[in-house]
Amino acid sequence: MLHLAKTMKIKLLFACTLVVGSCNALGNFIGFSKIDERYAFEDMRVQTYTYPFPLIFHYRQGGDDSKKSEFRIKDTALTFDNLPVNIQELLEGRNIPVTDIQVFEAYAKLEEVNCNYFTHAWAMDIMIENRLAVVESGIFEAFNLQAVNGEIGMGGLVPQTMSFHDKTYLSGNSARFHVDDINALAGGWFVSVYATNQSNGNMDGQRLRAIVVKWTIIPSSWFTASQNCTDPALLPSPILTWKSEYMDEKL
Repeated sequence: MLHLAKTMKIKLLFACTLVVGSCNALGNFIGFSKIDERYAFEDMRVQTYTYPFPLIFHYRQGGDDSKKSEFRIKDTALTFDNLPVNIQELLEGRNIPVTDIQVFEAYAKLEEVNCNYFTHAWAMDIMIENRLAVVESGIFEAFNLQAVNGEIGMGGLVPQTMSFHDKTYLSGNSARFHVDDINALAGGWFVSVYATNQSNGNMDGQRLRAIVVKWTIIPSSWFTASQNCTDPALLPSPILTWKSEYMDEKL
């Protein structure tokens, strides 16, 4: 399990330095409001400044030794029409209204080759009391990625149960995938469909919805030594923006 104690706020800030507020842009990237009016003050997302967005995570043994890969959400609006046709057809087949499909492009700075796709903060309506959310996820047009034990779909969707409990914990070690070459780009279209949310065995009535994120996963080494980058054309965006942002923090 992942312990989200208040003392871990700095570690758990999504997109690290994005300013609190609705749709605040920073360079080429954009952030959600960290304290969203949809959530009560006691909600875990408010208490830990966590965005309602999927997370590329590295579970390890759970608890404080787990970590995330830092990420940025690109400040370019994507719509349903930007999706590959097979993803459009899949979501249409689930009868999900287009208005309930969120589409983003994002970049992650890879920390480890073994990853989890955590969708807790996006899927759950309330993160105050215990919750179980069933989310189906899959990767489309994947490159340099493989599913672990079929826990996340490759060209299709696989259901996983996400747990929030005891007010500060996210579990479990699920929706796992592996980056084949940690020194090369990886990514794909990550599709997640909310299936059901349960509390003490009861349906809570949340509506069916989906989120699609076009992830580009970048080796951490590219941020410290540009010569490690096999595609220098990628460096101006997003790496140079990310680097200058980091330097601004240090000044």
